[in-house]
Amino acid sequence: MVFWRSRAEKKAEAPATAGEEDATKASSAGAGSRSATEPLTNVVTLMTNRLADRLADRLADVSTADGQSEPTEKTTANSLAPIKPIEQTHFFGQKRAIAKIRTALEASRGEHLVIMGQPGTGRLGLAEAIAKDVARSPAPDWIYVVDHDAPSRAKGFALPAGEGVRVRREVRGVTAKAWAAFNRYLKSEEHRISLDLLEEEMRYHSEKAVEPVRQRAEAQNIAVVKSLDGYVLAPMHEGRVVRSDVFRALPDSMKRNVEAKITAFEDELQSIVATLPEAEFGASEKHDALLRQTALRAVRPGLAAIKKSYPDDASLASALDAVEETFMTFAVRGMGTEKAVPPVVLDCDDGHFADPSVRSHVVIARTASATDLLGEISRDALGFAVLLPGHLMRAGSGIVIIEAWRLAADPATWLALSAAIRSKEIVPVNAAGVGVKADPIPLMATIVLIADAQSWSKLEAIEPGVARHFPHVAKFAETVPIAELSESDFAKGAARMASDHGLRPLNGAVAPLIYKDAVRRGGGRVSLAGIALLHLLQEADAIAADQSASQIRAADLTEALSRRADGATP
Repeated sequence: MVFWRSRAEKKAEAPATAGEEDATKASSAGAGSRSATEPLTNVVTLMTNRLADRLADRLADVSTADGQSEPTEKTTANSLAPIKPIEQTHFFGQKRAIAKIRTALEASRGEHLVIMGQPGTGRLGLAEAIAKDVARSPAPDWIYVVDHDAPSRAKGFALPAGEGVRVRREVRGVTAKAWAAFNRYLKSEEHRISLDLLEEEMRYHSEKAVEPVRQRAEAQNIAVVKSLDGYVLAPMHEGRVVRSDVFRALPDSMKRNVEAKITAFEDELQSIVATLPEAEFGASEKHDALLRQTALRAVRPGLAAIKKSYPDDASLASALDAVEETFMTFAVRGMGTEKAVPPVVLDCDDGHFADPSVRSHVVIARTASATDLLGEISRDALGFAVLLPGHLMRAGSGIVIIEAWRLAADPATWLALSAAIRSKEIVPVNAAGVGVKADPIPLMATIVLIADAQSWSKLEAIEPGVARHFPHVAKFAETVPIAELSESDFAKGAARMASDHGLRPLNGAVAPLIYKDAVRRGGGRVSLAGIALLHLLQEADAIAADQSASQIRAADLTEALSRRADGATP
């Protein structure tokens, strides 16, 4: 590689190494003679090792303007390597808070936690990271079965952990097939014959009750005729009913005699007919029993197959027995309704429930209202009741993380959550126009409240003594002494932050710059404002991307700091 310039410029710009300085002193006496004999030229050669030195000087992150010395070869080599991220996933510098959070989350259920600290110190991210590391035994799942005696009530039954989705889907499949089979039976010849037999039986019983009166009346020339409205009595002659005009032509004495007989038999017949509704009611009961038996025959085999999968689960067996009874009741009530399956099981969004393979199910309440937290009973497109699980149900025995400002903004939401904490039960909220009451289920999740002084004081104004709900308190530090957080540890934590957010690796030369900036922001202590550091790294990463760099370099970070100082970035 060659450059076209004067030797004087070369001497002025080229840095001299220690070896070159010694060589210059040793040859100072003969320099003049060589200068005289050597031809002058503007073509000079830049050696390969000199180019490497220039590149190292460019990448080195030690600024001579800050009073620091020029980098040695060892320092330059180290600065080329990226900073190794700390293995701990938690944000650095919060050792005391980390210990308290872990202790609280590993405590018994119901011992809720509040994390106090200023926004930007990484409270939410740290709580989520530690919560995911805490192992908890899964909570039981639940199935809601509509009460056959009170369709406005849904009875809750506990299921093995993680089996709720499967059981609900299988029950819905079984009841759908059973409903189709039941409706096919209603159209079958067998069912028609059964109905004819019931009607014939009812007719036989009614005729049998009236027969003694019929025989005695006919003996006195009075006919008992069955009509649509019941029975009619009429005079009879030679086995045939006398026409009305013929009857009116009879002598008055004969007509009064016939009318007296009819009146006597009519009173007796009415007393007999009064007992016929009992027979009709009995026939109706037999018809309902026939329908129930048909519905049972349609639904029991499928439910028996589900029971067989859980031979030792008494609660599930009780739930399936309730499904069976409700299906039979609804089959009788909804006879002839073919389009919709009766709502035997309170339907729900299965995707909202916990996966038992997850060690600890963590739910972050991005939205907070009474329905968001407790769940809601609404109606689907067909008008059937449907359960939309809330954050507390979805977490199961896991952890629910809520920001206090969301609760402080809606006092009704906080009061609903406070009631659930006190009662240790979750009761879903009914949507407008829905009158289904679901049984409460136990609150097994641990609630982690992310708060600062302002949001906490607002909650105390809504409910004095709110602190009694949170026996564990972890306070985040805004700054720590320099002695407690070294430059190396801070840089490793920053490297972990960059890695977690998909940023480029941090060059080793970046460490003193970000540490110095943190100390400046902390007023002589190390600032733990993670948001400010993340924004700085994101800006430096964007600058590095514009330069097609594979790492976030010192120059990139310096430019980002300059922009922040100029007000171009937050």
